[in-house]
Amino acid sequence: MPSHYDVIVAGAGAGGICAALSAARNGARTLLLEKSPEIGGTGVHSPVSLVCRFHGTDHRPINLGIHRELFPAVYVHSTRDERPSCPRHSYDEAELAATYRRLLAAEPKLEVRTSAGVAAVERSGRRLASLTLDDGTRVAASVFIDATADGNLSALAGCECMKGREADGRLQAATLTFTLGRIDKSKLRVPEFRSRGGVDSLWDELTPLYQAAKARGETANPKSHVVVFPYPDGERLLFNSNEILGVDPTQPGSVEAAYEKGRRFVDEMIAIFRRDHPAFAHCELLQISSRLGVREGRRVVGDYILNEHDCLSAAKFADMVAACAYEIDIHDPDGGETRMVKIPDPGYYHIPYRSLIARDADNLLLGSRCISGTHEAHSSYRVMSGVTAIGEAAGAAAFLAASHSGGDVRAIPASTIRHVLRRQIQFVEGELTPP
Repeated sequence: MPSHYDVIVAGAGAGGICAALSAARNGARTLLLEKSPEIGGTGVHSPVSLVCRFHGTDHRPINLGIHRELFPAVYVHSTRDERPSCPRHSYDEAELAATYRRLLAAEPKLEVRTSAGVAAVERSGRRLASLTLDDGTRVAASVFIDATADGNLSALAGCECMKGREADGRLQAATLTFTLGRIDKSKLRVPEFRSRGGVDSLWDELTPLYQAAKARGETANPKSHVVVFPYPDGERLLFNSNEILGVDPTQPGSVEAAYEKGRRFVDEMIAIFRRDHPAFAHCELLQISSRLGVREGRRVVGDYILNEHDCLSAAKFADMVAACAYEIDIHDPDGGETRMVKIPDPGYYHIPYRSLIARDADNLLLGSRCISGTHEAHSSYRVMSGVTAIGEAAGAAAFLAASHSGGDVRAIPASTIRHVLRRQIQFVEGELTPP
């Protein structure tokens, strides 16, 4: 007989961790599974340093809850404040990983298993019944949450999924990030690069050097300009400055081949900066991220497919359970310019509960970037500021479904999920109904 839990969460990235914490803190006996040896997901193993926008245009934070526990320092200043003197909000991935471990270890109803990928799913009609893990262990639950980046649990369960842009299925470009230290800041135009003005100046200094080298054929990197962000210590820089095309994380070997191409782009860019900018003449490569930064994989078809119009009309939904303020941010699958479009007033849109429900099952929720949305909408909510809110909402809904409806996630009103989220000091809008 399989071990039985109230809630099982597959995937221990930002969304899965927030989902598991949310469910367990409310009293659900919760199992968090991670196929890798370590938790943390993209934010830890392929970091970009940047804490993405989570304020509306009136500077209200529209993600509180667990996101605030992960990044407390960035709540001092609005991510909407773009004055040059304001800080560019960033984080240290080692500190984030330590925070994840601390929060997970504090929950008595939460069990975490690493190196525990899901090999098979057993269904009973429209319900997931149990999972078989890679080591042959079987586990069961009343409610399951797919918090994998690429909808892996849902795909194994036979749920319909989408992938890539509608016209041709191509996915956003991937990136291999890297970190440099030992930078002679006295040779920069603005030595303090933790401010917005300092970051902008750094981009302006490095981009022409990179573009000139690119024109000379010194790199095949499709990226048109340099993107770099500071660490909170003000000494290290994280570069998000290459684009690898044609990466599909659902195809064997695709990510591995792209990682090797990314390594070449990293070496080429460092050589350019060491030669052409005195501040980087003796810079040190501190790390190349252990995983490729893959922006897009499967998206699970849910009861509602969130779309670009919803994002860019700042849509409000009666079944709102999360919100997102980050831009439409599409890294062109063909290698062209990145498309960035800000969310209009009030600067955020609602994410409906229906987009967190897998259409083809009754006890399966979606708790990461694999929620039901189009290629364009996905480019906005895929970042941690959106994914953490999605995960926290999925965890609250899973607790309620396991406790009150025998696992039927559609039987739980969004107003009741919002009541639980408000109790967790999360941002919600709309009617509240106690359980």
